[in-house]
Amino acid sequence: MAGQHRAAAAGLGQPGPAIVVGQPAADAGRPGGASRARLAWIAAYAAAGIVLFLCYLRVSWTQPISSDGGSNALEAWDMLHGNLLLHGWTLTDVSFYTTELPEYMLVELIRGLGPAVVHTAAAVSYTLLVLLAGLVAKGRATGREGVARVLIGSGIMLAPQLGNPVFVLLLVPDHVGTGVPLLLIFLVLDRAPRRWYVPPVIALMLAWATIGDRLVIAAAILPIAAACGIRIFRAIAARRPLADVWFEASLIGASITSLGISLLVMRVLGRLGGFTVLPLVTHVAKVSSLAKNLRLTGQGLLGLFGADIARAPSAAQTAIAVLHLVGLVLAAWALCRALRHLFRCDDLLVQVLTLGILADLAAFAFSSLPYSLWDTRQISAVLPFGAVIAGRLLAGDLLKVRLAPALAVLLACYTAALAFDVAQPAVPAHDQSLADWLVAHHFTYGLSNYFEGNVTTLDSGGRVHLIAVSWGPRKSVPRAYQSDASWYDPQLHYANFVVNTGADQPKAIIPPLDLSNAFGPPARVYHDGPYTIMVWNKNLLADLGRPPKVGPGNLEH
Repeated sequence: MAGQHRAAAAGLGQPGPAIVVGQPAADAGRPGGASRARLAWIAAYAAAGIVLFLCYLRVSWTQPISSDGGSNALEAWDMLHGNLLLHGWTLTDVSFYTTELPEYMLVELIRGLGPAVVHTAAAVSYTLLVLLAGLVAKGRATGREGVARVLIGSGIMLAPQLGNPVFVLLLVPDHVGTGVPLLLIFLVLDRAPRRWYVPPVIALMLAWATIGDRLVIAAAILPIAAACGIRIFRAIAARRPLADVWFEASLIGASITSLGISLLVMRVLGRLGGFTVLPLVTHVAKVSSLAKNLRLTGQGLLGLFGADIARAPSAAQTAIAVLHLVGLVLAAWALCRALRHLFRCDDLLVQVLTLGILADLAAFAFSSLPYSLWDTRQISAVLPFGAVIAGRLLAGDLLKVRLAPALAVLLACYTAALAFDVAQPAVPAHDQSLADWLVAHHFTYGLSNYFEGNVTTLDSGGRVHLIAVSWGPRKSVPRAYQSDASWYDPQLHYANFVVNTGADQPKAIIPPLDLSNAFGPPARVYHDGPYTIMVWNKNLLADLGRPPKVGPGNLEH
């Protein structure tokens, strides 16, 4: 009880009903005991990290890389070769400039340019995410409860469901990797003392993450400010001195400052000739769309937690999905408990995580973002946030009712599920066969649509460069999306072929009339499986119209 009162005194500490989560580390009882325990944790985390990375690397190969991953790999490759500001590049509405792109650079420094870059970086990101979820869930708890918190926090995320969930969680940058800096921020927020220097550190970390992904605003900046606002309101209502909540007020200032810093950095990058980020095109959902949005949100949550039974193609995968329902139930149970005590909780991090989940879900479900299951990547932060809350709020109670054996069995089943995932066959990157054919026939620079473009360049290791064009019946123009403007300069490059195919989903066949209007009849035509390769005896870049078409589409029809 003395430990609880000390923890309360560090926060708002009102007597009465409250969730007290963090416990101070216990004295080891003899000199060197604490150091040995710390070393044991570090060694366990290091060993787990190596094993998990190897497993997730193998699981990542069960899904093919798309042009999204190829685009990020090419951006990092350009940065690695001196274009640090990505001059001339037009990215998406998310830059990943301070999150995944530095990671891709490090991987490419070791492995070079190729499909393995995307898989390796994805495995690193998800391994860090799983380990950090356990570490943040642990808090200051020690002993059996500390171990239980770690295993619940990491265990819920241990075995991603095969199919679309693996594509979302273990492949191209799509907001999942943003969870790594977010959990690092929460780790500092949870473990650092209430000192003057902590809010500035939080502000810099939030700004760094926001530059890479504006999802941080909904998932962390607003929740931190709102949670601190709740705690200040409690102090005012209890007629406590405002000096008692100086730390919370400083964190609100840090959250606002982080936004200013990120906007300033982006403006400076623009003034220095850096990359262009497309505006985020979204709006409030129409009432008629809410049913579909809520359905996609629910399906997305099932997939993220590995519990999408409806999309499990085999009996084994169905059984695994049923087991993962337990993890989803634990996260939902913890969220309900946190919501019930949201305004009188002494654990700031639990409040932040709870508000982060609500903000992320609301920003998705009540907007125009939901279109397909792939779009549920926008709520990927709910998985680690929910896993952390489950570990922090439920571990102690589950141990008290002697459910440790049941949790151990569940963890063993999740481990077996991960082994099942690892045993699945690897698949080649999208358009790998096309890249091999083009290399074998000495075709080096050509045109296509976005689906075939950057991923073919990646598959070939840069030996073939296939760039995306916006095809139209009146004129065909460069595609300013995940591309460098210099690629379309006829003074720098010579493109003499076009790749067309109907093998994509959704289909993006370039209409023959668009090709003939743009370049006239081809001199030669080749066929390789689903691909048609048309060759001209001229530089096709000189016949493309201007200005470029902005956006991710491929056809103007």
